[in-house]
Amino acid sequence: MRAPSFRKASVPPPVIAAFCGILLGAVTFLLAAWLWRHGAAQAATLTAEAALLAALACVSAFAVLDGPTRLHRARVPIGRVLPPAWWPRDDDTVPLLAACVGAPLIVAAGLAVIIFR
Repeated sequence: MRAPSFRKASVPPPVIAAFCGILLGAVTFLLAAWLWRHGAAQAATLTAEAALLAALACVSAFAVLDGPTRLHRARVPIGRVLPPAWWPRDDDTVPLLAACVGAPLIVAAGLAVIIFR
């Protein structure tokens, strides 16, 4: 009897990145809540603000600094239409993954700043 063949389910990288962002956001919020609950209100605010600033800076840096390298090296005469095979893939770009990680983290840190201030 043959063993059943199981297909490997592949999860898209943006989904994994969003899950990591949700996890980091929850940890940030819970850490700020724990500090606030134990009487360290200034430390909770500082932690939440630092996480918010770091997340915003990282997402914006990845969005600005990472450009499509394939377009920079393309040697196509100006005014010609590029065939679709030459277009850069936008499904797994670094800015998209940074946004998937950063968005939940920014939301959670922002909520922590508003609540624990």
